[in-house]
Amino acid sequence: MKNTATLRRTAVAALALSALILAGCSSTNSTGGTSTEGTGETANNLEADIAAGSVGTVDQFIEMSDVCADDAKDMTVGVVDGYGTNTWSKTVLAEIESEAAKCPAITSVEFVAGRGDLEATTSGITSLAAKGTDIILVIPDAGPGEAHLPAIRQATQAGSIVINFASDPQGEAGVDYLDYTDQIPQFVGKSKAQWIVDQLGDEGGNVVFFGGPAGALVSTQEFEGAKEVFDANPQITLVNEEPITTNWDPAQAQQAMAGVLAQGTPIDAVIADYGASASGVIRAYEAAGQPLPVISTTDDNSLSCGFSALKSANPDYELSTVSSRTWIGRVALRKAVAAFQGGSDQEPSLYELALYEDSTGTTDGAITPDEACLPDAPSDATPSTLLTADEIKELFG
Repeated sequence: MKNTATLRRTAVAALALSALILAGCSSTNSTGGTSTEGTGETANNLEADIAAGSVGTVDQFIEMSDVCADDAKDMTVGVVDGYGTNTWSKTVLAEIESEAAKCPAITSVEFVAGRGDLEATTSGITSLAAKGTDIILVIPDAGPGEAHLPAIRQATQAGSIVINFASDPQGEAGVDYLDYTDQIPQFVGKSKAQWIVDQLGDEGGNVVFFGGPAGALVSTQEFEGAKEVFDANPQITLVNEEPITTNWDPAQAQQAMAGVLAQGTPIDAVIADYGASASGVIRAYEAAGQPLPVISTTDDNSLSCGFSALKSANPDYELSTVSSRTWIGRVALRKAVAAFQGGSDQEPSLYELALYEDSTGTTDGAITPDEACLPDAPSDATPSTLLTADEIKELFG
């Protein structure tokens, strides 16, 4: 995989070329937003009654029908995922398509997978804008969030409504793009870390943290939140100084965990920012013939449904998860639709997510893995998804 410096240089060159292409095209699409280049004017796709940047909880969700009326104007949607190839990304897209199906005015949903390549991701953003796509939803996680900003700004200037989700693009809502909607990664990191502190008690222990691609902001922000809690609890030692890179690939997570175990340092707890990575961690322990540690991650059906069997063989094993928030793209889409239609959407942009599962049963509001398990769904399904049983079956075959 290309390193970040190379990707930045390549992306700048690609964006310069894209700018020349866009300059020869009309910069107006059906939102009425116009390019600000050379005019000093502000595109109206930077202002909308959508509670941009607000903080809240999932019980404040609205329905698509609240923002998509029967007489809504037709609109096109594009989704650019900086990664886009794993089960989480496929579920996110399915959730967006499910939400879009509730609004007949959405005539198409086009998807671009960046595959972890910054150049491909930024090119996807600018290409959708050049085609006059009305709404562009972006997961800017092909590298550092700010590396995506030139393309995001360009798409906004071209007249598209741009809402980022699931990874912080940096920049400023209302200036560089319309909004950013997500969990609050630092809050999630603190929630997971505090649960681990509670499990390890006064004796404490060693903890490792697994992230996604190198430099992925969602991983580094969650790591920062966890580190803040561990720094306040000196009985805990965070073994790594930055998230261990896995590219959100279970096989890479297994290999990385095997490397950690080979160093001989006893590991008492693991945090992984992706449930499938935690599955890889578990396989590494099994291959090494070592008992499982305490694990905190995001929900994954294999973890939920497999907990009881693993617990019987590993008495000290406990599991907590936070929702994988595959549903966050639905929020981004509803806000974008409201903006395009000139309506209002007051649901939060940023969500404080408490623990979704807690095998110990001690967290208020959390359910046990057995309760979360979807017995008729594939092992890589997401228990906290808002997809219906039929949609899950269609997605995974």
